[in-house]
Amino acid sequence: MSSTNIHRKKLFGGRYTAEEVHQQLAFPPGKKCGCGARPIVRAIVMMELDEAIKANPDLQVAQFTHPQEFMAAVVQIKSSDGRPKPYMRISVAYACKSCRPHMEKVLAKTPSHCIVEINNPPTPDKIQIGYGS
Repeated sequence: MSSTNIHRKKLFGGRYTAEEVHQQLAFPPGKKCGCGARPIVRAIVMMELDEAIKANPDLQVAQFTHPQEFMAAVVQIKSSDGRPKPYMRISVAYACKSCRPHMEKVLAKTPSHCIVEINNPPTPDKIQIGYGS
């Protein structure tokens, strides 16, 4: 089995860049940036469930009145001791290429007890290794 290097700028016969493919396939079809353009980046902000309930006591009521919607927003993340800890998704934001720097500046101001997950497109200078026969 031999490996071949496929430069990402040559995806689908050179018709699309990796960034364009990411933009088309990584996010749901109806999602848009605040300016109305198709997003290229997604950021999810998560807060410890205990902290989220302290910040907004109405969440405790929602936990019992709408349990399915509440649990859909809860994610188990391993802490430093290896045990899973519940975190709540409190925000999902999308940004296009031109709005991305502003979104990154806003995300940099997130409180330290929050986790931010950023879904970035692949960079054009990376090489994808494919295995052929």
